[in-house]
Amino acid sequence: MRRDDRSVTKNPGTAYCNLAMRQRLPLWIGLVAGLFAVQLGWWGLALWRQGDTVFQNSYSALQDRRGLAQQELAWRSTEGGKDMAEVWLELANNFEGVVWVPAANELQLSASEIESLEKRRSINRVMVIGEGTLFAMLWGVALWFLIKTSQRDKHLVLQESNFLHAVTHEFRSPLQSLRLAVESLQRRPDPTRAKEYAKMMIEDIGRLESLVDNVLLVGRIDARAFNPQVNVIDIGECLQQSLDKWRTYHPEQAELVRANIPAGMLAEADSASLDPIFHNLLDNASKYGEGSSIDVELVESSGTTSLRISDQGRGFTSAEGARLFDRFWRAGDERVRTSPGVGLGLYLVATLVHAQGATVNAQSDGHGQGATFIISWASTAAS
Repeated sequence: MRRDDRSVTKNPGTAYCNLAMRQRLPLWIGLVAGLFAVQLGWWGLALWRQGDTVFQNSYSALQDRRGLAQQELAWRSTEGGKDMAEVWLELANNFEGVVWVPAANELQLSASEIESLEKRRSINRVMVIGEGTLFAMLWGVALWFLIKTSQRDKHLVLQESNFLHAVTHEFRSPLQSLRLAVESLQRRPDPTRAKEYAKMMIEDIGRLESLVDNVLLVGRIDARAFNPQVNVIDIGECLQQSLDKWRTYHPEQAELVRANIPAGMLAEADSASLDPIFHNLLDNASKYGEGSSIDVELVESSGTTSLRISDQGRGFTSAEGARLFDRFWRAGDERVRTSPGVGLGLYLVATLVHAQGATVNAQSDGHGQGATFIISWASTAAS
């Protein structure tokens, strides 16, 4: 068999290396940060010592100049027979930084010159401290950003792992169930059980369809291809149709839903978004309601039309409530979690609701106290 020469051969170690590099990212950050700190310390120490060396050399040069001036003064005063003070008046311009002190009857270094040298050394030290502090602050900020980036990367890796585990499980479970039902019908074509198998298959297909729709909708949102069309609609009628559709795909949970959705309520909403919003909230209530009844109510008050979906199941804490609508977030670990889902449902609910100018919030008194989700649209009075 002829092979296609255009095929591309991948290095099997590439993915491993990328994963290994990501896992070693904190180590590399620490290594680079440590090297920079050592370099910064060495730079500061070198400049500090350089300033001291310049001071010492300048001071030694002044001492040497004083010694030369002392020799020149002694020689001229001896040769000319003049007073040292008079001779110094002739030599002073040639020896800057050296002064005659009558009280001591000798030459000394100028106090102003010494003060000038010390001032330059102090300025150098202040410069080293100031620049070192600035660089240390920049180093600290950069290190903080690198640490946050590393933590964010670690979080994304965990999210990616959880998402892959969840998606794999979500696709595999209904597919296995469908395969089992089809094989059972093939082996034993029993007309009395065909209806039961068909019911199971419809439920599995609905589960797959919901998952695919959610993933595709997230892709549209990420690509900025989702544009809600907000119009005045009979939201009660639209929600009732959406509920009937959900009950078709979830016959086992259909009896748990107690709905009060009066028709004739007008609101400014995107009708195309109601199905994914409503279905994801119902799916969430059925997953975490732990078999309790699900109350659905549409009410109108103070210029808003609100949809309330309540269950008496697991509930959530305030800490979990702060992350309920985060993308891919689910409590626990996908590898040990038993409840279905991939962490996109509530994220899509919040995104679709906000995109059409509505609001959504979740309420719960804690674990075991159930949960209530409320979506509010701007209502419009019927003409």
